[in-house]
Amino acid sequence: MRKQYCYNCQREHTIKEVKEFREYTIKGTKVSGEITILRCENCVEEIYNKENEINNDRILFDDYKRKNNLMTSEEIKTMRENYGLSQAVLAKLLGFGEKTITRYENGAIQDKTHDLLMRLATVETNFLQLWETNRNNFSSYENKKIKKAITLSDETITND
Repeated sequence: MRKQYCYNCQREHTIKEVKEFREYTIKGTKVSGEITILRCENCVEEIYNKENEINNDRILFDDYKRKNNLMTSEEIKTMRENYGLSQAVLAKLLGFGEKTITRYENGAIQDKTHDLLMRLATVETNFLQLWETNRNNFSSYENKKIKKAITLSDETITND
């Protein structure tokens, strides 16, 4: 049993997770999804929980992304994991701020320019071009990790 402080009751109570279908409008686009609502079992009021709200936002923001032809959080994460890179290294490769990929994987909505660059990076030859253009910005360790992630033939990759 999970307990949390209820601001309505002004004390800690057991909370109940309830799945609810909700609709919202984000940037002029109607979005919907089944999200988790936490309720105080004593007064039945909604209880705020940061982690739960982040998960709910991800569900709704990913619906927005799908409806606006943007990569979803999971697609971005899968692309990064396919290359075996950390969020920070991928962000550096793409020329983004250090925490940008983290935000996108957690549900933040990327602009179309960032989305296009991430989509292009899913194609290995484009990824290779980005790396070769920016390789001086990486540590020796990061360059080895990126080089290992690329599955093109050794002749295509220039030696360090």
